[in-house]
Amino acid sequence: MKRVIQHPTSSATGRTYWRSLGEYARTPDFEEWLHREFPAGAAEWDQDPLSRRSFIRLMGASLALAGLGLSGCRRPEAHLVPFTQSPEWVIMGKNLSFATAQPRRRGAIPLLATTFDGRPTKMEGNPLHPASLGASDNHAQASVLDLYDPARRHFLTRSGKKATVTDFEAEITKIRTEGTRDAGASLAILADETLS
Repeated sequence: MKRVIQHPTSSATGRTYWRSLGEYARTPDFEEWLHREFPAGAAEWDQDPLSRRSFIRLMGASLALAGLGLSGCRRPEAHLVPFTQSPEWVIMGKNLSFATAQPRRRGAIPLLATTFDGRPTKMEGNPLHPASLGASDNHAQASVLDLYDPARRHFLTRSGKKATVTDFEAEITKIRTEGTRDAGASLAILADETLS
């Protein structure tokens, strides 16, 4: 339904205020534009089979169908193995906290690890340690996510292929014999620096 806008009457003091130059001029074009619901060009969509209203209706229906389609997605299967024998200090349903440290390049950060049913869930700074007084950084907070990373290796690899423990032991034996043959001249170990 079209809403008719009533313009305010002129004030009793004789002063008149205009909202635009068109209102001041009172041209026939302005009077026609004033009483139309939409400005010129908006009516061109009436002849088009895909009007603005049809477009919004179509987009609303497609969003509703997309929402229904998402209900078909399934959560990935996760096979959880229950405890066969629980440690005696663990109370089922209560968390357990213990002090630990996360090694870094220039030292270690003292942390307080919280576990729930044997699974680590939170890392916080240890408030009883004098070096940090409970402070931690975002790397320490996010370190617990490495344990649940699906891309984490679950087996040994060699040259990108799966290897067994016997392959690993055979490689260590080969390196040991080559190292003892030339008194370690051909042996080099590349490792990160540690403070332990």
